[in-house]
Amino acid sequence: MARRARRDDDGISVDELLKATGATARPLTGGSLPPRPPVPGGMSPEERIEQRAREAAAAQQRAGTRIRWVSAICGAVAVLGSLVVIAVTTSSPGREASPALVPLLPATTPKPITSAKPPPSPTPIPTVMAGRQTTTPTPTTPPSSSAAPPPAPCSVRFTVQDQWDDGFTAAVAITNKGAKAFSPWTLSWTFAAGQRVTHGWDGDYDQSGGRVTVNAAEWNTTLAPGATVTTGFNGSIRGGNPVPGAFTLNGAACEAG
Repeated sequence: MARRARRDDDGISVDELLKATGATARPLTGGSLPPRPPVPGGMSPEERIEQRAREAAAAQQRAGTRIRWVSAICGAVAVLGSLVVIAVTTSSPGREASPALVPLLPATTPKPITSAKPPPSPTPIPTVMAGRQTTTPTPTTPPSSSAAPPPAPCSVRFTVQDQWDDGFTAAVAITNKGAKAFSPWTLSWTFAAGQRVTHGWDGDYDQSGGRVTVNAAEWNTTLAPGATVTTGFNGSIRGGNPVPGAFTLNGAACEAG
């Protein structure tokens, strides 16, 4: 390939080199060279270069003319758009005219405000009512009774001896504080938290709702004055287990203690 390229370079003529480089051939001994034959196509290389230069200048001039026209059109469109926006804004029906300036009044010194005295209150005129004068009776409170209520003839001590998740054991001690014997005796109270008696001893137990009634057994039928009898039971609970606060013995209220 290198040999072939070298042979091709050797085969290039002087005219082709002059045409490619744009140089002018001069004789070595002086004088002028004979005119070169015209290049096929009727145009010399110089003329062809000048023609291309003229064509490039004409194309550049046409491009500059287009750019100037486009710039002028864009500027005109921008001006027209601004005029349209200004016209629409100034002619809008919702636009209110700016209020006229109100001239300021000259400053004046305020007068001090004096508080008016209230009118004197009218003097009441006494009136005399004809007729019989009535007096309102003063309410009288009845004299309080100084006599103290009689003491309770009995006392009851309710003790929870044991308790677990759903049940408990309780003991009930009944004391006769009166002068008469209770024979036979019946004790009653009311549970407030839904407790139930499941099994009792030293007495016959009965329950209706929250009301519990204990009747004397065969061996403790009589409760003598000053004596104490004890009974007990097992019960079930649903939540709390409050101790009863009121007891009755044969219908008489007893002290809870």
